[in-house]
Amino acid sequence: MKRVILAAFLVLAALTGTASAQQTLVIAIAADPTGLDPEAVLNNTSGFVMSTIYDSLVKYKQGTVEVEPGLAEKWDVSADGLTYTFHLRKGVKYHDGTPFNAPNYIKTIKRLLDKDDPDSIYKSGHVEAFFPETYSSVVSYTATDDNTVVFKLKEVSGPFTTDLAMVWNAVVSPEAVHKYGKDFRNHPVGTGPFIFKEWRPGDQVVLDANPNYWGGKPKVDRIIFKVMPDAQAALLAAKRGDVHVLADVSSRTIPAIRSDPNLVVLTQPGLTVNGIGLTNDVKFFSDVRVRQALNYAVDRDAINKSLYQGLAELMSSPLPSAQWGFDESLKGYPYDPEKAKKLLAEAGYPNGFEVELLAYSSARGYNPAGPEFAVAIQGYLQKVGVKTNIRKQEMGAFLAEVRSGKYQGMFMTGFSGDNGDPDNFLFNLFASPAMPVGDTSHYKNAEVDKLINDARHTADLAKRVAMYKKAQKIILDEAPWIFMNSTLQMRATRKEVKGFVLNPTQMMLEMEKVSLDK
Repeated sequence: MKRVILAAFLVLAALTGTASAQQTLVIAIAADPTGLDPEAVLNNTSGFVMSTIYDSLVKYKQGTVEVEPGLAEKWDVSADGLTYTFHLRKGVKYHDGTPFNAPNYIKTIKRLLDKDDPDSIYKSGHVEAFFPETYSSVVSYTATDDNTVVFKLKEVSGPFTTDLAMVWNAVVSPEAVHKYGKDFRNHPVGTGPFIFKEWRPGDQVVLDANPNYWGGKPKVDRIIFKVMPDAQAALLAAKRGDVHVLADVSSRTIPAIRSDPNLVVLTQPGLTVNGIGLTNDVKFFSDVRVRQALNYAVDRDAINKSLYQGLAELMSSPLPSAQWGFDESLKGYPYDPEKAKKLLAEAGYPNGFEVELLAYSSARGYNPAGPEFAVAIQGYLQKVGVKTNIRKQEMGAFLAEVRSGKYQGMFMTGFSGDNGDPDNFLFNLFASPAMPVGDTSHYKNAEVDKLINDARHTADLAKRVAMYKKAQKIILDEAPWIFMNSTLQMRATRKEVKGFVLNPTQMMLEMEKVSLDK
C-alpha cells in the first residue's frame, strides 16, 4: 500500500512541477569557449563559464569591482606593502573532494610560476594569461600552516588584490590538474557554486549545482550555457522561454527585446573599450600620420547613433570614462575627412591604399554591433581612399590569429575590464611587454612602458593617476587603434529570472543567488 501511495505522489509531483522538479537556467552565449582553465585561457566567453565553476582568494562585491573576502576570509598587508598574509576559509573542498587548504593552494601557484614543476601550466599547451603580470613582483609564496598563505613582494603592486579577484586568477584543484594534464582545460575542477558536468563543443556546456558550496547552495539545480552565435535565433529562444539569459546582446535586437513584456534589459556603465586595431609595426600603420588619419576618417558619432542605438559613448581616451584615472581633458578625434586625406598624402598615400580588415562574426559585450561595425568602418575609410577587404572568422579562430603576433592587417578589437584598475587596460592593451596576446596592435613606446610600470609599483593613488593621465595622452596622440566607443554593459533576461546582477567585469558572478520564479 505504501508503494502505491509513493508512486501516486511521484506522478502528482511530476505533473505539478513540485517536489523533485529541477530548475535549469539556460544562458545563451554567442561563441564557444576555447577552454576552461582560467590561468591558460583568456577570453570573455570562456570567462562567463569559468566564473561559475571557480572561486578566487578574494572576490568582487556584488555589482562592483570592490574587493571582499573569497576563499580567503581575511588578509593583512604589511606597512611597507611588501607582505600579504591570507587567512583561508576552513572546510572548503574542490569539486573532486580535494581539500582546499594552504599547501594545496601553493601547489597551484607553483604550477604557474615554476616552469620545472611536473604540472607546470606551460606543459599544457598554448597559454594566454594574466598571472605573469599579477605575480610579477612576487619573490616568495609559502604556506605557513594549513590555513595561512604568505606572499612576499620585491616592490609594491598597486593592483595585486584586485588582480587576485579576477576570474583569470581563479583557484583550481591541484589533484585534477595532475590527473588530467593537458586535458584539464576540458575537465575544469574548482570550488565554485557550479560543478562541470559536460561540454559538447559548438553546442553547450552543462554545469550542476554544488550542494556544498561555502557561499550557500545555488537556487537553481543546473546551468546550461547554450552556444547560439545567431543573435536573432537567441532572441527567439528567449521569447519562447527556451533561454533565460542573453549573455551577448546584439544591438540590432534591443528594440525587439524592449518591446517584449516577458524580457528585461539590464544595463550598467561599462568598463569597456571598442575599436579597430592597427598593426603598428607593419607597412602603412608604422606611420603615425596614417593611424591618425584613419581616426579622423570615421564619423564615430553617426555610427554610435545608428549601430549602437545610443547605448555607447565616444572614446576620448584609451580608458573608458567609467574607469578611475580617466582623463576628462582629452577630446579624442573629431570627424574630419579632409584632415584625414591631408595626413595620408603627407605620409605618401595621396590615393590611399588597400588592406584587410579582420572581423569576428558575433556580438561581444564590448561590441554589441558585431561584424556590422567592420562594415561601417569600411564605408568611411573608402571615402578617404582606403579600401578595406573584410574577412570574418569565428571568435576562437579570430583570437588565435590576432594574438599570434604574425597578423599584419587591421582588425576589430576591444576589451572588458577585469578588475577595475587602469593598469588592467593600459598595460594589457598598450604596454609592449603584453605583446602579442594583449597588445595585439604591437604598439611600443618606451615612455608609455615606463609610466605604466612605475604606476603599477606606486602605492600613492594621486601619483598613479598623474602617470596614467600622461600615458593616456601619449597613446591617444599616437593612435595605435581607431578609437571608437565605450558601450554600456547590456544583458537581457526573462522576467522570471531573479537575483541576476551585472558586474563591471561582465563575468557571471554570484550565480548561486539567481533563481527562476515561475
